[in-house]
Amino acid sequence: MATETKTKPAPHETDTGEGDGYAHYARKEEITRAAIEGGTITALCGFRFPPIRDPQRFPVCPKCKELAAMLWGEA
Repeated sequence: MATETKTKPAPHETDTGEGDGYAHYARKEEITRAAIEGGTITALCGFRFPPIRDPQRFPVCPKCKELAAMLWGEA
């Protein structure tokens, strides 16, 4: 008799940057700091992520886009 083991993926933390399919807006100073020192960036929407992927490959986060339009009149 064989036993079957079922596994399920661990839920992702919001601040890991994984599982989010959007490009986010963040402050230029924070992006520069993360590029030099490493670490995470906090997007306008509050999402925390390491800047390690090409944002042009993803759609813009709707919440970031809305907040950018309110702050800067663009997006």
